[in-house]
Order: sequence, then structure tokens, then C-alpha cells
Amino acid sequence: MSLGRKERSRKFVELVFEVLLISVGVFLGLWANNWHEEREHRAQARAALGNFLEEMQVNAQAIEQYRQYHETLVSELGRFLESDQPATNDRYKKEVHFQGLRPVIFEHTAWDLAIATQALSYLQPDLAFDISKVYTRQTSFETLENSFLASAYTPATASAENPRGLALAMQTYLNDVNLTEPAILDRYKKTIPEIKRALGRDSDR
Repeated sequence: MSLGRKERSRKFVELVFEVLLISVGVFLGLWANNWHEEREHRAQARAALGNFLEEMQVNAQAIEQYRQYHETLVSELGRFLESDQPATNDRYKKEVHFQGLRPVIFEHTAWDLAIATQALSYLQPDLAFDISKVYTRQTSFETLENSFLASAYTPATASAENPRGLALAMQTYLNDVNLTEPAILDRYKKTIPEIKRALGRDSDR
């Protein structure tokens, strides 16, 4: 083999070796970058799940706090409306132990933060879907509460001598409340254990 051919062969081998080194370097760089991103995504997902767990437990307690009151109030309103006696303010105050409607104020900071950081996209799709359903129900319920409160309490209803109209409106509203609140609690009972399992916690705690 001539000297020129040997030199070309050596340079070709060196070139191939350099290309391989560059390729390996690029591969390792991409792999390290992907590994870092996945690690960050897992950390964000875990943080989001922890926030969801804490927030849902707080919201569940907020609903349970008023469950008995809402059930008792709608029963008293029913008896008041079904009675043959005149629907006077005095009888209303005596028979209906009204202490406000006590709407549930839901926390939703965990949801807002997960949307802002895109952490929801890092969760398992089925779990993300179940969490989304919880917050959709909460938002719908808040809309019901706010709409009724805005329409029910007006100067006209406050000065009315016959409370029957307001009592009927509150009964209708509370019937919806007493259907919706247990449904949301059921969603919590389903979703909270799923979050605990994803976090590696005991679902019975």
C-alpha cells in the first residue's frame, strides 16, 4: 500500500472516530437533558398530587361541616310550606331555624397552580381525568350557590311580609344542594385514594 493511500486511510479512520465521538456526545447530552426534564416533571407531578390531596381533604371537610344543617333546614322548610297555617314571618322564625344558607367555599389553588405550571399533563391520564371531574363538579356547584344567593337576597325579599316565596325558593335550592353535595363527596372518596396510591401512601389514612 502506498504512503498516500495509508495516509488517506488513517485520516478516514480518524474522521469516523471523531464522528462517533460527536454522535456519542450529542446522544449523552440529549439523554441527560431528557432525564433532567423527566425528573423535573415527576417532581412537579408529585407536588401537584400533594396539593390536590390536601385541598380535596379540606373541601370535603367544608361540605361535611354543613351537610346536617342543609338536610335539617330543607326538612323544616318543607313542613313550613306544607302546613295549612298562614305563612307568616312569626311562624317562619319559630319553625324554621334559619342561620344562613351556609354555602360551601371551595379551595381551588391546587388546580389553578397545576394549570399554570402544566403539572396536570405530567399525571397519569386516568388520574388527571378524575381530578378534573372533581373540580368541574365543584365549579358547577359554586355557580349554583352564587346564582341563588345573587337572586334570592334582594330588598324585595327582605321586606316581604309573607316569607312563603323565599321559603319555596330556598327549598328548591336546598333540594339541589342535598343532591350535589353527596355526589361531590363520592367523587372525593373515589379520587383521594387514587391520589394516595400515586403518592405511595396508605389509602386508608
